[in-house]
Amino acid sequence: MAAEQAILDAALLEFEKHGVHRVALEDVARRARVSRTTIYRRYANRDELVAAVIERENVALFADIADELKDAGPRSNYYVEAFTSSILRFRRHRVLNQMMTDEPALVLAQAHRHYPRAVERMADALHVIFPPGFADRIGERAVTDLADTILRYAAMVLLLPSVEPLETADQIRDFATRHFLPSLPAALRAVPV
Repeated sequence: MAAEQAILDAALLEFEKHGVHRVALEDVARRARVSRTTIYRRYANRDELVAAVIERENVALFADIADELKDAGPRSNYYVEAFTSSILRFRRHRVLNQMMTDEPALVLAQAHRHYPRAVERMADALHVIFPPGFADRIGERAVTDLADTILRYAAMVLLLPSVEPLETADQIRDFATRHFLPSLPAALRAVPV
């Protein structure tokens, strides 16, 4: 487990420094102070290593979002706040943001392979964020559908250009309030604050 963490830490640093496509597994092995064979025992190729780094970073990111919103409580609406926090945290993560802006094709390829897991992570975060009992009242299917919708809108904001500025928390919150929130069924929009 220590070698795996060292590999993922080294890969993250290499990706940050050089970009995902310019990093060879030899570079990661050297930084992690392990052999290439050690890396290949765990990851068949660079794509698998990239996926593992993204998975680890996303798990931490979604947990941080859930904790932040649970501790602070929403300023407007749970969904709007989860959406806004997701966008801002992705943008602050240097490697994930770099991949979104510099390598959108890689992001889309990874999404095709690992999207169900991302939906699970977002659903887990929603369970933490929601008031006690709310997830049970709306049902697991509604929580999963909501997680999927949040991720789709977030990908749109992160990957596509916009005619309106979407840089600050207030701008993203306004966008989410005007576009994302109305797309949800009324029963889901009425999360008690």
